[in-house]
Amino acid sequence: MFRWVFVAGAFASSFATMAVAQTSTRPTDPVFVRAQALVSDGNGVAGRALIDSVLAATQPSARLYPEALFWRATLASNAADAESDYKHLVVDYPLAPQAEDALLRLAQLELARGDRDAALSHLQRIPRDYPRSKSLARASYWTARVLFEKNDIPNACAANANALSKAAADEIELRNQIQYQGQRCPSPAASVASAKPPSVDAPAPTPAVRATASSTPTNTGGSAAKDVKPVDTVAPKSASPALPASPVPPAKTEVTSASAPTVPKPPIVSKTTTATPPGSKYSVQVAAYNHKPDASNLASSLVKRGYAARVDGDTAPFRVRIGRYSTARDAEQALAKIKAKHMSGFVLRVPEK
Repeated sequence: MFRWVFVAGAFASSFATMAVAQTSTRPTDPVFVRAQALVSDGNGVAGRALIDSVLAATQPSARLYPEALFWRATLASNAADAESDYKHLVVDYPLAPQAEDALLRLAQLELARGDRDAALSHLQRIPRDYPRSKSLARASYWTARVLFEKNDIPNACAANANALSKAAADEIELRNQIQYQGQRCPSPAASVASAKPPSVDAPAPTPAVRATASSTPTNTGGSAAKDVKPVDTVAPKSASPALPASPVPPAKTEVTSASAPTVPKPPIVSKTTTATPPGSKYSVQVAAYNHKPDASNLASSLVKRGYAARVDGDTAPFRVRIGRYSTARDAEQALAKIKAKHMSGFVLRVPEK
């Protein structure tokens, strides 16, 4: 428990630093720069309140809204709040410039709690859904890191090599991390040497024989040839056959400050209380679309599968939501069943109709 609290305490400052590095190619609104500075200076309450005020004053359809969600998650005081906002961003605003970074952060959160398969699921979406992403090198690096933890050395080394090939020349820190991680891979020279077959040009070994007087060549006269001495070649004593070299285990990598700690999986903490305020319910949101027919098609498909699905919203994004639950606990239980069917989503409070 103490270890998770410690990680949560360092969460905001570490992710804020990463946000500057990973989003440097996009201009950041000054209000978020100010919020990040407040959090970095130890005034996290004021920094997060500033972003909350931006979200309250911004329409969900505005360009600034997903960016505000991203920064609220990045500067969150705990992992549960960050995860909720990152998922909101990924599901509701998949075309936002911050969506690919949100997937990377979700993978890092899953890895921190020890769920490697969930981390890989998020990481594999980045090259699939965003093939031109600026985060491809970083995603491959983290993919390799997860695979190393799963002891899948061949695929981990392939992902690490891919990360190095995609990293830009000016990403010096990232390239150093990739190269350091690559020390766990066997050297190419050693791999080639161990797999190299014997040379076909090498002469076959000749069995050693001891020449005797009976094998001495004779001339036509029947007498032994002059000055010809028998070759006395003695076969070497039998030696134990050489045993193949034992494979060398990969070098242990020391844990550095860049290594994400593996911690026990924390309980999911909802940002809302289980008591529902008057006039509201809880729902599970599974998708959002810019075109209402797309949202309606998914909702109809879910209804046929037995879900109480609907489309909310009169303007884009059109949100596909399931159920209306009295408490957050009921909604979380419904979300767990939905995830078991290989769907993703998140719990949120909605107006009661």
